[in-house]
Amino acid sequence: MNTASRKQILTFGIYVILLAQLNVDIFTSNFRVSLGILLLPVLVYLYHEIPVMPIALVSGVGVFVSRVFIQSLRYGFAVGDIPAFFPEFVFYLVYGLLLSGYFRRKEFKMPHPHCYIPLFVMDYLANLSELLCRLGVGAFSLPLQINILLVALLRTVILWAVITGLSQYRFLLVSAEHANRYQRLILLISKLNSEVIWMHKNTAMIEDAMAKSYQLFSKLQEAQVDPELSQSALTVAKDIHEVKKEYLMILRGITEALDLNLHDGDMSLSDILTVLQNSLTLLATQQGKKLTMEIQMETNLKTDKHYFLLSVFRNLFTNALEASTGEHVQLGFTEREQGDLIQFAIRDNGPGIPPEILPSIFQPGFSTKINFSTGEVNRGLGLNLVEDVVKNQLQGDIRVESRPGCTTFYIQVPKTQLEVAPQ
Repeated sequence: MNTASRKQILTFGIYVILLAQLNVDIFTSNFRVSLGILLLPVLVYLYHEIPVMPIALVSGVGVFVSRVFIQSLRYGFAVGDIPAFFPEFVFYLVYGLLLSGYFRRKEFKMPHPHCYIPLFVMDYLANLSELLCRLGVGAFSLPLQINILLVALLRTVILWAVITGLSQYRFLLVSAEHANRYQRLILLISKLNSEVIWMHKNTAMIEDAMAKSYQLFSKLQEAQVDPELSQSALTVAKDIHEVKKEYLMILRGITEALDLNLHDGDMSLSDILTVLQNSLTLLATQQGKKLTMEIQMETNLKTDKHYFLLSVFRNLFTNALEASTGEHVQLGFTEREQGDLIQFAIRDNGPGIPPEILPSIFQPGFSTKINFSTGEVNRGLGLNLVEDVVKNQLQGDIRVESRPGCTTFYIQVPKTQLEVAPQ
C-alpha cells in the first residue's frame, strides 16, 4: 500500500468518524444510530475503486476511541465503561466485511435500484451484530427486530436520496460539458467552412499566378534574354503548379470532412447566437474588454444554413470587437421579417468606418488591419468573403452604414434560402 492509498484511507475514515458523531441513542442503552456508515457506500459511488475494508476498520476504531473519549469528558474516565463501546466497532467491522464482499462478487452498479436491497440487508445485519454483542439472544426480540429493520430502511432511503441527488448533479455536469463541446464543435466547423470558402477563392488566384509565370517564361524566351531568367520563370510556374496540387488535395480533404457535418440537421437562430455570444464573451475577456450584447428576434427561425450564418455573424462581430478602442463593447443583433426576406442587422459602438474607405471595404484584399512596419495583413474571413457567403451561398445582399460610435451591417436573405420553420 503506497502513501497515497494510506492517506485516502485515513481521510475517508476521518470523514466517517466525524459524521458518526451525529447520532441518537434508541431502543437500548448505548445503541447509537448515526449517519456515519452511510458515507461508505456514497464514497463507493463517487470513487468506485476504494479500499472499503481498511476504511471501515479505521472508521470502527476511530468511532470506538471517540466514544470513549467523549464519555470520559462527560463523566470521567472509567475502565469499566470501555467494553460498552466495543459493539460499535463490531458494527463497522461487519458492515465493511459485507460491503467489501459484495464488491468482490459483482460490479457495484450504483445508483441502480437493485443495489439498495443488498445495502438494506447489510445495514440490518450490521445492526444485528452490534445488538448481539450487547444483548445476546435478547437481540432477537420482536420489538428490537422491528426497530432495527426500520433503522435499516430509514438509512437506505436516506442513502437513495443522497445518491440520486449526486447522480442528478453528475448528469447536469456531464450535460453541460456535452453542450459546451457541441458549441465548440459547431463553431469549429463554421470556421473551417469559412476557410474552405476562402481557399476556393484563392484557387483562382493560384491558377492566375501560375499562368502569369508561364507567360513570363514565354515572353523571356521570345525576347531571347538570359536563358537563366526564362528558366527561373518556368521553375516558378512549375513550383506554383506543385503548390496548387497539394493545396487542392488539402482542400478536397477538408471539404469531404465538412460534407459529413454541413447537413446534420438544422439549428435555431437563438442557438446560433448562444454559440456566438459564448465565444465572443471569452474573446472579449481575453482582450481585457467587457461585452454587452443586445439581441432582438421576431421569428427565431430554424435553418440548415447555420454554418454559413455562423461564419458571417462571427466575423462581423469579431471585427467589431477587435476594432473597438474602448473597454466596454456594445454589440447588437436584430432579426425581422420583411415580406419574403429575413433581415439581420448587426451593429456596434466602435469608432466607425471612415467615409473615404467605406465604398472599398467589400473589395478583395481590402483590410484595415495592416501592420505597416512588417507588411503583415490580419485576414480573418474578410468582408469580401463575408459578402461572398451572403450573395453566393445565401443568395442575399449586404450593405453597411457607419458613423463614429455606430456601425451597422444589414443583411437580407430570402426566406426560401434559409428554409424557415418557425418554432
